[in-house]
Amino acid sequence: MSDRSPIHTVLVVHKDMEEVRPVLGQRAGEVSVHYVSELDQIAPTLERVKPEAIFSISQSTFSGAAQRATIDYPTVRWFHVGGSGYEYIVPWDHERVTVTNGLGILAPFLAETALTGMLMLNGNFVRYAAQQRNHTWQPIFFKPLQGQTLFIVGLGKIGSLVAANAKALGMRVLATRRTPAPDPNVDEVHGDDALVELIGQADFVSLHIRMSEQNRGLINAEMLAKMKKGSFLINTSRGPVVDQAALCDALASGHLGGAYLDVFEKEPLASDSPLWDMNNVIITPHAADNVHDWVPRFAHFFVDNLERWNAGDELLNVVTP
Repeated sequence: MSDRSPIHTVLVVHKDMEEVRPVLGQRAGEVSVHYVSELDQIAPTLERVKPEAIFSISQSTFSGAAQRATIDYPTVRWFHVGGSGYEYIVPWDHERVTVTNGLGILAPFLAETALTGMLMLNGNFVRYAAQQRNHTWQPIFFKPLQGQTLFIVGLGKIGSLVAANAKALGMRVLATRRTPAPDPNVDEVHGDDALVELIGQADFVSLHIRMSEQNRGLINAEMLAKMKKGSFLINTSRGPVVDQAALCDALASGHLGGAYLDVFEKEPLASDSPLWDMNNVIITPHAADNVHDWVPRFAHFFVDNLERWNAGDELLNVVTP
């Protein structure tokens, strides 16, 4: 556990400081807050400020080695990840630095978007959008979600909310999580090792797992082949957990009925990716939880934890090794 003496100096690392400054300016009190919004300025700012705490918001266009260097800086005792994903700072010195994250802050909104993707795929709205562009009037039958099976891979905060949404529509819900425990909206909860057994039972597979080397390529060609013919894949977690080339093949062959994809192996998604032109795919630009005030929400949570730290209280969302 890192030194828990009061924090006096914070460095905020985010590409748009004006999204963060109003909250911290109002709530940080006597704590000295500094900002850096250019990747090439992180190293010199660390040397100048010598922060004790880092509040970092990493995005696909604002990440990499420069962000990674902040947790290694010797004066840093606390590192707060604005979102939930912390793969870009692994590994770190657990004796010197305490890490917290924003897990759950945007979970209700991401769950809402995942449900929207399911409804759009199931109701043929992707095909209807193409028909609209072509001025085609052709009704298409759909199978109600009621009675269909959703398989949630990773029953954390987001997965549990997705389960609640699905159960409200009358779906059968299966799930895996590292440590199985009952959930009122899930019919069966299994350990992670049940993935192979359960994936073929689902009409929809929704991924809600963090990025790790263990999860990289988890949904590969073999796993996609085990999915029910005509089923749908929802990925709002991390792109590299899915073998993107294998997914393209499964979609192009018709084995999968479609997919809603918010995350990709490399972001932004390459302009020549075949996924762009598939009529059974919905693509959003890593924006499944992109509510208009997401940055202030992250900032308020950070200050809540800053107040807890300086009061000697237990921190929220401590990330364990």
